Amino acid sequence: MAGKKRCFSTVRAIKRLDARVLCAVLGKFPNHLQERGLSLPEDPDGKNLDYDAVRHACMVGNIPAELDEVLFLVSILGNKRGQAQIEKEARFRKRRLDFSLDGVSCPDFAMKVWLHNWPENKDLLEASYARGRIFGKSSYLYNPMIRDFRDAYQAPTPERLAEATKELEDYFANQEELGRGTNILLYEYPKELWFLVRYPGQVERHEAVDDEGNPSSQVFRPEEYDAIVYHKVYGDLRLNTNRARDHVRYRVVFGRLLFGHGNVFDPKTRMITLEPLLGESVGIFQCEDIEGLTGIEPVEVCFSASKNIGMQIIWKAEPDVSLLHYNSQDNRLLPPDAHSPQYAKFRYRLAHRKNWEKVTVHRGQSMTYERDGDCAVIEEWLRRRRFVRSPIESQ
Repeated sequence: MAGKKRCFSTVRAIKRLDARVLCAVLGKFPNHLQERGLSLPEDPDGKNLDYDAVRHACMVGNIPAELDEVLFLVSILGNKRGQAQIEKEARFRKRRLDFSLDGVSCPDFAMKVWLHNWPENKDLLEASYARGRIFGKSSYLYNPMIRDFRDAYQAPTPERLAEATKELEDYFANQEELGRGTNILLYEYPKELWFLVRYPGQVERHEAVDDEGNPSSQVFRPEEYDAIVYHKVYGDLRLNTNRARDHVRYRVVFGRLLFGHGNVFDPKTRMITLEPLLGESVGIFQCEDIEGLTGIEPVEVCFSASKNIGMQIIWKAEPDVSLLHYNSQDNRLLPPDAHSPQYAKFRYRLAHRKNWEKVTVHRGQSMTYERDGDCAVIEEWLRRRRFVRSPIESQ
């Protein structure tokens, strides 16, 4: 990841950092400093620090993986948005960041978090970065259970997570030749378990020019993140991955982790339907029964109709209004001869937010919308209104 360490790629950038905090981070890797011939002053003040040697220690090709990781994350999270992500993650994980912020820049803040109560917060930067990367707007593929295994559920203990991590690391390193460095981050919510899987990506080479105008060629493996979500109530597994060929491995690994059995989740059954939009459907947009949801409305829908054989019809509302505004079908959203809806877009607003968000539902196996800790609210509406159907409900 050396090509992305913007805070440490030039002497000018390093001089912007708090010398004491920087030296405290580097001091956690004494063997690396000794190999580079770098001796840190006992009381660094910015004037007694060899910045050229520091830059070399941060950018050398055989840098320790853990140091490479923290330098990368400090660079990525060293801004106001990144600081907000870290603070949110600390609250989620009940970690106290009770140190003074007077005169602390955003990159310094990220390093101080990593150092605070060391080594307790070593994982906090990665967790913050991963949450921001994967909880944005994205598409998830739904995999129901082949039969009802929910009674066999086993909570993912640290020991079991370590076994799953080792299995995935062997898979990526041996089968896919992506190298080692796999990790699984767990986010637990009342109804869902979120697993973020980090693994090394394909080797990349970046040609760059530093602040002094010197050309450089840097080779690194970028981090990749996949998201695996298990719904504890409905029993299905959702996948958001960079590569479709990893789905089989994830279904097996997380089946074993959660149920002690590799053959739990079905990749073929299509759980998502738009059939609830047919017939008298206006009533499904009432949301008093969904805690945390103040409104949800259709804004676009694609369907077929018997009067227009061979054609797909798209109804789309003007900005800031919904299709309900144009409704002339009494309790129907679509005309009586409508059939085979292909996709629909809805706008929704959560109780504690001012802005409307959007969700796109395609018939089949995937849905796309903003994913974060509040996504369980819209998931609940979609499931109660039967847009998402689980085969085990009828068993």
